[in-house]
Amino acid sequence: MSGKRRLIAIFILLAAITAAAAAFAFNAPLRFAVIDRLTRLGTAKLPEKIDVPTYETSVEDLISDPRISFDQSMMLINTDHPLPEGFIADAAEYKETGVIMNPCAVESFGKLSEEIGERFGEKLYVSSAFRSAKEQLEIIGEEGETAQQVGASEHQAGLGIDVYVMYFAGTGFIKSAPGKWINTNCGDYGFIIRYPYFKRSETGIPYEPWHIRYVGLPHSEIIMRNAMTLEGYIDFLDGGGYYGWQSGGKNWAVSRQSGGVLKIPESFISGKISPDNTGGYILTFEIA
Repeated sequence: MSGKRRLIAIFILLAAITAAAAAFAFNAPLRFAVIDRLTRLGTAKLPEKIDVPTYETSVEDLISDPRISFDQSMMLINTDHPLPEGFIADAAEYKETGVIMNPCAVESFGKLSEEIGERFGEKLYVSSAFRSAKEQLEIIGEEGETAQQVGASEHQAGLGIDVYVMYFAGTGFIKSAPGKWINTNCGDYGFIIRYPYFKRSETGIPYEPWHIRYVGLPHSEIIMRNAMTLEGYIDFLDGGGYYGWQSGGKNWAVSRQSGGVLKIPESFISGKISPDNTGGYILTFEIA
């Protein structure tokens, strides 16, 4: 390579590096996502299979067990797994605010909102939670292809919640201190960032720092700690066995199962069962 060509190549390389540095410096979502991902590399830890003595029973037989609750928290809802025909979302009003969300998310959202108030002196607002099919159609009319189709939106189950703080909404949410904190710590409160920055190939949706999704503990901790998507997490939970997880002084046993007969731990403190909307159930038990 001649001296002139070498100088041109060096100039092009320096220009590319400068452009990349400028993009990183001025793109707040990208900057946050890169730093957050690098931070999580040091703490990532997937749950491992555990040996749990079980017995077999049907879902119907578990309904009468006072230790077990049923909710819709772990439903995978997207274009590949739309809500089933005739689906009716569980719905409750959040603290007499007029905001309707799935009741399984109410208590945890209250704790998250209180934490934002105490930590930052900010009020956490909700721009959208539960939406009817009609309301989703209206959103599609306003936003076009960027909105999920009817039946493919988590808002129709009241599980997806769009949040903001004063002066920082939408993509601008990540520029606020509360937005950064929620995008880092919402897993401790039962929520995940449903559409992470680098995961569009899995979710089909670009990064939405304002859209939190309730899945409950310990699933939210596992997903956020390992920078996973809900799609990836459900795939990870291969059918049948139990995975163990420890947090908050509790021992958790988690399983994804299908069919009319479920394998339940012989000894447990409490349990939760949710359909996963792929033909099976996610079972979550606190064990001794």
